[in-house]
Amino acid sequence: MQKLFGIPVDSLAEVLAVLVVVLLSVVAVFALRNRVFFRLGVRNARRRRGRAALIVAGLMLGTAIITASFATGDTMSSSIRSSAITALGRTDEVVGAKGLTASLAVGSSGTGTRYFPQSDVERVAAAGRASGLVRAVAPVLVWGSAVQDVSRRQYEPNVTLFAGDPATLSAFGAMRAAGKTVSLAQLGPNEVFLNAKLADALGAKPGDTVRVLTGTGLERARVRAVVDYQGAATSDYGVLMPLARAQTLLHKPGLIDGIYLANRGGVATTDKVVKALNPTVSALGLETDKTKQDALNAADSMGASFVSFFTTFGAFSIAAGILLIFLIFVLLAAERRSELGIARAVGTRRGHLVQMFLYEGAAYDLLAALVGAALGVLVAYAMVFSMGGLFASDPGFRLAFAVKPASLVVAYTIGVLLTLGVVAFSAWRVSRMNIVSAIRDLPDQLVAMSTRRKRIGGLLIIALGYSIARSGISAKNEITLGLGVSLVILGVARLSEALGANKRVVRTAAGLALIVWFIVPSIRQHLFGAMSVNFGIFILSGLMIVIGATWTIMYNADVLLGALGAALGRIRRIAPVVRMSMAYPLKSLFRTGVTLAMFMLVTFTLVVGATTTGSFNNAFNNVRTFGGGFNVHATAAATAPVLDMPTAVHRSPVLRPLISVTATRSSLPVKARQLGTTHTAQNYLVGGLDDSFLTHTTWGFDTWARGYGSPAAVWHALLTHPGLAVVDPLAVPRRQNYSLGGSTLKFKLTGFYVDDKGWAPVRVSVTDPQTAKHTTLTVIGVLSDSVPGGMTGIWTSQATLTPVFGNRVLPTTYLFKLNPGVDPTTTAKTLQNVFMANGLQADSMQKLLNQAIGANVVIDRLIEGFLALGLVVGVAALGVVTARAVVERRQQIGVLRAIGFQRRTVQASLLLESSFIALTAIIVGTALGLVVAHNVISSSAATYAAGSGITLSLAVPWLTLGVIFLSVYLVALATTLIPARYAARVYPAEALRYQ
Repeated sequence: MQKLFGIPVDSLAEVLAVLVVVLLSVVAVFALRNRVFFRLGVRNARRRRGRAALIVAGLMLGTAIITASFATGDTMSSSIRSSAITALGRTDEVVGAKGLTASLAVGSSGTGTRYFPQSDVERVAAAGRASGLVRAVAPVLVWGSAVQDVSRRQYEPNVTLFAGDPATLSAFGAMRAAGKTVSLAQLGPNEVFLNAKLADALGAKPGDTVRVLTGTGLERARVRAVVDYQGAATSDYGVLMPLARAQTLLHKPGLIDGIYLANRGGVATTDKVVKALNPTVSALGLETDKTKQDALNAADSMGASFVSFFTTFGAFSIAAGILLIFLIFVLLAAERRSELGIARAVGTRRGHLVQMFLYEGAAYDLLAALVGAALGVLVAYAMVFSMGGLFASDPGFRLAFAVKPASLVVAYTIGVLLTLGVVAFSAWRVSRMNIVSAIRDLPDQLVAMSTRRKRIGGLLIIALGYSIARSGISAKNEITLGLGVSLVILGVARLSEALGANKRVVRTAAGLALIVWFIVPSIRQHLFGAMSVNFGIFILSGLMIVIGATWTIMYNADVLLGALGAALGRIRRIAPVVRMSMAYPLKSLFRTGVTLAMFMLVTFTLVVGATTTGSFNNAFNNVRTFGGGFNVHATAAATAPVLDMPTAVHRSPVLRPLISVTATRSSLPVKARQLGTTHTAQNYLVGGLDDSFLTHTTWGFDTWARGYGSPAAVWHALLTHPGLAVVDPLAVPRRQNYSLGGSTLKFKLTGFYVDDKGWAPVRVSVTDPQTAKHTTLTVIGVLSDSVPGGMTGIWTSQATLTPVFGNRVLPTTYLFKLNPGVDPTTTAKTLQNVFMANGLQADSMQKLLNQAIGANVVIDRLIEGFLALGLVVGVAALGVVTARAVVERRQQIGVLRAIGFQRRTVQASLLLESSFIALTAIIVGTALGLVVAHNVISSSAATYAAGSGITLSLAVPWLTLGVIFLSVYLVALATTLIPARYAARVYPAEALRYQ
């Protein structure tokens, strides 16, 4: 990644590194001035190495999650950059016919592409030389083709034929074969080069005979060599030949479709080059595309998206890690209360105590962040390895693990600063002690805050919450409203306590209010109507629900545990164990509550994430809905379309018995602009659907305009009324948008939402940049989310587009409905064989659906694994709490052993105590998570129209969740078992000895 949240990563790394150095220098100065306190602080880390290792394990998780996110983003960015560089090599810009920029932006080109005279190259080269910015210029011809290895009978329908001038192409990089530099000039009259990917796909070797099929001609050629060349216009399958020969083969004498430019200053000077060449290329009817710059920017954007994606899901684990840090230092302070109390009594200041904990925390912090960064790299490597299968079907993209040193520096420094900040706050809190209570080891009595300060604080929180809530109501934003209401509830609770209200009643009421507000959406809908919401509500509601649940449980724990004790206490053999295991959690509500909140937070997140993603996958995993009434999908090269596919199928004795319906689609890159708005024209696609498609398709709609009663009515309107159109769902905003991704294209409609029912039709102007021809379309429907990704764009009838755009909109996509009993996979292969000359790529709809769902499942599993990392926090917390419990209750355990308690009884009581926390968190977190997931699924299902074809229902992955939670619970018990066994082995006499 080059940028993170818009900030250059290198600059961010430098700033954060300087900040860490400055803060650590300040800590070092204090340590040098107060060496005694420094030694007192760091000695504890050396004295109890086992405890120190457990603390480091807990502290490192936040850094590990951040590092894993950054490393994954670096990998995606680096892989996409590598793919772009493979295709472009040293090429920085491409000059082509007008419309080139739109074609590259949308990843599709229409038919009828304009070719221009090769003589134009000299005028462009002259302008480049005059500017002093351009180092090399080369004419090229790029053509979609198919290649068959005759000897091995292997066929690849989607091959890029790249032809260049050998005299000028050498300046764009060396072409290598078998360790030697080769050139297109070395090729004989019937010889070609293959790139390594095509050779591997065909199993071809030098000397093999291949057939190059271009749709307009065929050439039988000998493979001269398998070459490695960056810049052949593709990172996929490629065949290379000299420009002059390709012009003859393609019947384009003296014509080219592109001019490659290499800058003296590289991609950094692209903007200057485009500006300098603009007068010349515009006069020639051409345009300059910032090809490499756009590709690299897209790579960085994708990397940043992955960082945002995984850090969003990891936010809960990071929050749990912050709680763990806080808990650890509270427990450390509790363990040393007498020592700290005596120190305060003999004159040590509170600031000195803060410094002691800060020194100890800094020692843990630096080591934990380092270990966390290393662990994060390993986690990212495992994630990248798991994601490799997502791109297996794309030969032009290779996912290779990569991580930038700057990203590691940013992750490490953020981890250090985050932990150091929490440590400083924790140290300040534990320094606020009652000296007498600390010396006598009486229950905690923190220095009380004045009632007046509590009242003022409560009122300020209420005022802030009210202001934010009003802003949310005005903006119709559910997240802002929820944050404001949460602050009001918390402020009212604080004010009520300051006024003397019963703490249990106040915290229970506030906790229940938070839970109800976020898990009962009908309250918000009834009071404020429909509001916009996105994935951020997941984070906010998760935090507030867990706070509410923790308050409700902990301030009523005596009642809950009393009922449990009454039920289990009747069993005489386990009654003592049950009573012992309940006593300590009730005595230490704070530490029990923090531990419970950590475990519950991650459990809640995992349940919501796994359930919602699984439910959506199940809803979309329907081939009948996905296929839209068709069984096979096929595409031909834009340079070699099948002009009349229905007739070709009817005339084929092989295909006619297999296919009952043939439909076609065309597509054209355009500049699209919504009329009646101030929006500027953006790159987008417009597509034409033939009468057969409009008659037979079963694809549904998420929503449609007023005056249309069903999807069938919308399709019929497109068939009978030229000028009407429908649009893909990514082009329209949503009120309830739980997606973290979306289309990278900037064209968006405004004035209505996908969630709306019955809206006014929207008029859109579309212009072909190459011919400047344009038309106006009226959008009356938004396609269902279940349609394949290839339906991105504005879709109208072919009869609407052909009179305006002519040969620019010849159909290149074909859909086939098969006769009953016919196998789609076999038919797809037959279609490829019949239309081999057109480079037809055919796949069954089931295969395309499996690829789409398979990719989603892999991402879902990664999310679940990423979230499950947070459960390590809960395990570490239980280990720390249990270890502290053993130290704190050493004399109590000695008394119990002296009066006859067996070792197994003591051990069982500690294990049951940990089980109470873990199982409560798992059960409550799962229950609340399922309620929230149900709300998400229900609200999303309500946005889909009856004709969308999507049936969304709650699907709980019980097996997956059960395996994860059972494994974590067993690991938690194993972590607790170590201090529990130690406690059980304590000799009564040694434990009771006064220390």
